[in-house]
Amino acid sequence: MDRQIRILAIDDEETMLRIISRSLEHEHCVVETFSNATDAIIRLKNGDPVDIVITDLMLPDADGFRIVEEARDVDRNILVIVITAYSSVETAVKAIKSGAYDFIPKPIDPEHIALVVRRAAETRSLKLENIGLKRQLKGLPDAGEIIGSSHAMRQVFSMIEKVKDTDGTVLLIGESGVGKELVARAIHYGSRRSQRSFIAINCGALPDDLLESELFGYEKGAFTGAVNRKTGLFETADGGTVFLDEVSSISPMMQVKLLRFLQERTFMRLGGKETIGVDVRIIAATNEYLKDAVDRGAFRKDLYYRLNVIPIEIPPLRERKEDIPLLNKHFIRKFSFKMEKKISGINEDAEELLKRYKWEGNVRELENVIERAITITDDDVISAEDLPAEIKTESEQLPVSAAVYPTNLTLFDMERLHIADVLKSVNGNKSKAARILGIDYSTLLRKLKSTGIEL
Repeated sequence: MDRQIRILAIDDEETMLRIISRSLEHEHCVVETFSNATDAIIRLKNGDPVDIVITDLMLPDADGFRIVEEARDVDRNILVIVITAYSSVETAVKAIKSGAYDFIPKPIDPEHIALVVRRAAETRSLKLENIGLKRQLKGLPDAGEIIGSSHAMRQVFSMIEKVKDTDGTVLLIGESGVGKELVARAIHYGSRRSQRSFIAINCGALPDDLLESELFGYEKGAFTGAVNRKTGLFETADGGTVFLDEVSSISPMMQVKLLRFLQERTFMRLGGKETIGVDVRIIAATNEYLKDAVDRGAFRKDLYYRLNVIPIEIPPLRERKEDIPLLNKHFIRKFSFKMEKKISGINEDAEELLKRYKWEGNVRELENVIERAITITDDDVISAEDLPAEIKTESEQLPVSAAVYPTNLTLFDMERLHIADVLKSVNGNKSKAARILGIDYSTLLRKLKSTGIEL
């Protein structure tokens, strides 16, 4: 076995649980034991992922068939092995038909249990590998990468569900490293366009001429070096989705061309005369509020309104630190499996340091930190010693003013002064000010208007 297999063993006889545990102690397994179905089902639904369940068919509060159903509801790839004293052919057939992987009669043979579990683990591994390969072939993201139970992330998940089956242009707003492309992929692969292309392009990484030729394509002879016709990304993605990352970085000239395409859904290849129409959904992403860029004169207002049809703001990690333990578990599982190391978790001191850190690189930075820790640790649990020095020494400091306000001010006046102070500390950047104040951008704009603050 390439990694530890997590097993739940359920039996109301303590002797049977001990036999099962001892039978598997040399099989690279982690065995959790339960004496009733209720506790085991709660564990299945709320704990770490499970690979195999071994259950007695006759339990005091349920039968083994109920366990099979609950396991399949949690993960259809969990394998359930049923053990019973009633070793009739009819019972065995019923267990297998209900979805059980295998059937073992009592009295059980420790060597036989080990053999069946070994075979089940290999089957489970093949199932997961097959799922991963299919996902790669389809270009699907790992759904587990978009992780969070915080209120902010539940709002993001809700918006994905609402917009995925529409054709409206989506604008993803969030700092670098928050997972904007993952959200874009989740929208595409959850939509009716999922069988067609998802194409991502980083607009900020390409100069104008190259970006234009990538998006629209060109005809043979359109410029020096154009020895053959090139199909552009909009044409290639016909029926699918194009993800325009860092859209705020495109030049005024390209903004005009993109606006024209969004208005008409037609274009001409460079050097071409034929007008080409396509059915493409656009998902754009930016690490700054485009309204700020519009106010500075750096982004066209009409293009902003074309892109800002369905805005989704993805919160930075520092604003959803309650998700850090979930992310830690995911990344530990991911890299432990990849590196074939037995890392069971992270200790409290290390996790507390991660919660206090400022995470300017967001989820991507946390992923890198966990990967590094798993690489260098000599233990089976990540500790503070495995973390980078900056995480152990830096405390989060927000760029707010240390001004002390007179105590005779009204609440309205104190709020007005504090907002003005924060804006001054970030040189008038309303996006940063909103994050520091703990309010969304639109709320800040309303407060600026109501308090009469002028920048």
